Amino acid sequence: MDNETKEALEPFIDLALITEVLYTVKSGKEATVYACRAHPDTGADMLAAKVYKNLKERSFRNDAAYQENRTLLYHNTRVKRAYQKGSDFGLDVHFLLWVGQEWEHLKTLYEVGVYVPVPVKNIGRVILMEYFGTEEGPCPILQHAKVPRERADELWRLIKSNVEMMLQADYVHGDLSPYNILVDLDEPGDPLRIIDLPQAVDARYNPNARDMLQHDVEVTYKYFEKLGVKDNPQSFVADLWRKWKRAEL
Repeated sequence: MDNETKEALEPFIDLALITEVLYTVKSGKEATVYACRAHPDTGADMLAAKVYKNLKERSFRNDAAYQENRTLLYHNTRVKRAYQKGSDFGLDVHFLLWVGQEWEHLKTLYEVGVYVPVPVKNIGRVILMEYFGTEEGPCPILQHAKVPRERADELWRLIKSNVEMMLQADYVHGDLSPYNILVDLDEPGDPLRIIDLPQAVDARYNPNARDMLQHDVEVTYKYFEKLGVKDNPQSFVADLWRKWKRAEL
């Protein structure tokens, strides 16, 4: 772990939220997730720290479709202009917005009952949240989980329910797939967590939201279709979107 990452995590130790970093869970282009031992005062055994990489290291997606109307959040015209031009200052603003978005999405969706990691604290470029797993390792992502056929229908229904709860809160995940759903088959009443939320969009303002919702559902359904689940994702999305537009959710 580099010194900048250690410095980014120090405030969480000072606040008695974590006591040590145990190992790297996942390292991507945008962020690295660490498994941390939780401070006893938190009531948890472990917590996950998602540390976004600094400006020189990170490589964010081409996210124009996700950023539709988000510049409306900037009331300062200089900030808007810098963001749109892609200057260093604008990239810094983009970065802070990206981290802040995930934190706000996580809090909002958790509060309405979506199966996301419990949000704990956000400081700078670090988000501290529930760790879904054990000290030996995290729960597997759906893509790598050995889901028995007899559990497939149950999990698919639960994922659809979470997609509906997200839209009821006006959000579309925007990148949902078997690669960002954690699964714990030993917990029948609490078997999954939906992760990676910075790109989630507000369906009220993003004109791409309907297409994103369709993509989320279809990509995820393909996994369950291979396990024998019979459904019509196009019909599900059409009905869900219609109900949301009519405020019937």
